[in-house]
Amino acid sequence: MPNYSSDTRTLQPGDIFVAVRGERTDGHAYLAEAVARGAGGLIVEPDTPDVPSGVQVLRVPDPVVHLGELARQRLAELRPTVVAITGSMGKTTTKNAIATVAAQARPVLATKGNLNTLLGISITVLNELRQALPGQVLVAEMGAYQPGDLAQICEYIPPDISVVTNVRPVHLERMGSIENVALAKGEIVDALTERGAACLNADEPRVRPMTARCRGRVLLYGTGPEAELRPELITVPIPLLGAYQVYTALAAYSVGRCLGLSDAAINAGLAALKPEKGRLKGLAGRNGSRLIDDTYNASRDSMLAALEVLAGQPAARRFAVLGDMLELGSVEQAAHREVVARALAAADGVVLVGPRLAAAAAELGLAGRALAQFASSNEAGQAQAAGALLAPRPGDLILIKGSEGMRMERVTEHLTAPEVDNAKELPRQNVAWKQI
Repeated sequence: MPNYSSDTRTLQPGDIFVAVRGERTDGHAYLAEAVARGAGGLIVEPDTPDVPSGVQVLRVPDPVVHLGELARQRLAELRPTVVAITGSMGKTTTKNAIATVAAQARPVLATKGNLNTLLGISITVLNELRQALPGQVLVAEMGAYQPGDLAQICEYIPPDISVVTNVRPVHLERMGSIENVALAKGEIVDALTERGAACLNADEPRVRPMTARCRGRVLLYGTGPEAELRPELITVPIPLLGAYQVYTALAAYSVGRCLGLSDAAINAGLAALKPEKGRLKGLAGRNGSRLIDDTYNASRDSMLAALEVLAGQPAARRFAVLGDMLELGSVEQAAHREVVARALAAADGVVLVGPRLAAAAAELGLAGRALAQFASSNEAGQAQAAGALLAPRPGDLILIKGSEGMRMERVTEHLTAPEVDNAKELPRQNVAWKQI
C-alpha cells in the first residue's frame, strides 16, 4: 500500500502526492517538485495543466474528497471503533488522554498533532491503519471552522463514539455567532447511529442540550448534578497543569466506559498522561527559571485559564508573554481588554505581542504598565534572545501564549534552558513550519 502526502517538504520517495488547494497555497503548483522528490504518483484536479510526465496521474473532481472515500473504504474493511473528539478548547489534550486510556486494553491509533481536517484524518487512516486488529480503536480529533465541516468529515470518518468538550466563542469570524459554533460542533453527535454513544460535558450549557441530537447512548460527564461521571471516580493525580484538566480526565473516563474498560484500567491510563507540546507544558528556562509553554493556540477562555495557572503556581516572580488572539470576530476587542487586565493582575511583568493586545492596553489606559510591546513574535523573540526584557532569574515562572498565527513558540525558543531540545518539546518545529 502506498503512503499519501500533501506536502512536498515532507514527501518521501514512493509517496502519492495529493495536490490540494488551500487558503495559503495550491498544491498543483508543486507537482514538478513532488516528482523530483520521488513521488510515486499524483492526484490532481481534472483540468490541471502541465502535469509532469513519467509518473502515474489520477485526475479526480476533488482530491480531498477522493482521499476521504479511500479512508471510508479502509475503515469499512478493518472496522476499528472510531472515537471522534471536537470542541472549542482542549481537543488535542482530550484526544491524547482518550488514546492513553484506551491503550490500557486496546490497540490504538490516534491522529497526530493538529491533523483534524478531512485531509489530515484521511491521510492518517490510509498511511497508518494497515491491518485489522482485535478491538482496535481509532481516536480522531475533528476541527470545525465553519458549519458543515464536521458533517463532511463524519460522512467519510463515521464515529462510533463522539466527544464534545465545550463550546466557546472561537472562529467567530467564520462561524458568525456562538450559537452557530454550537450547531457546528453538534454535527459530530448528529453523525452517530443508534448503536453509537455521545460523551458530553454536562457542565457546558451549549453542550448538554446536544443530548437531544443523539440517536444512541449518552454519557454526561462533569462536576455538576447532571453528570453521570464525576470527579470522585478519578483516584489518581492528574499529571497536567490546570484545574480544568478534570474535564479532560472525565472525557477520557467516559470513553473508557464506552469501550468496556475497568475503572482500574481507566485510572491507570489517567496516571500515565503527559502534557502535550505547546499546551501548558512545563519546561526548564534560562538561568534557573521555569517556563509554561502554551503556544499552540489561544482563545479568550484558554488565555484566562492559562493566566489562572500562572497565578496559582509558586514562583519568586511571574511573567506573562502574550500574543494576540485571532479569529474572535465581534468579541475581539472586549476579549483582548479582559486578557490584558487579568494578565497585569496575575503577573509581576507582562510582555504584549501584536497590535490587538497593544490596542487593548491603550484603551484601558494600562499601556505603560506592560514591560514592553512588540509587533510580532520575531521582534519579541529577538529581544528575549538579547536578554533585554525579562533577564530570567532562579525561581521565575514565565508563561508564553498566543494564537497559532502569532508563532509565540519563537519566543519560547529563546527562553528555554540549553539542555531543552526545542525540536522535541515545542510545537511547529518541523521542516514545513520552519519554512513559513
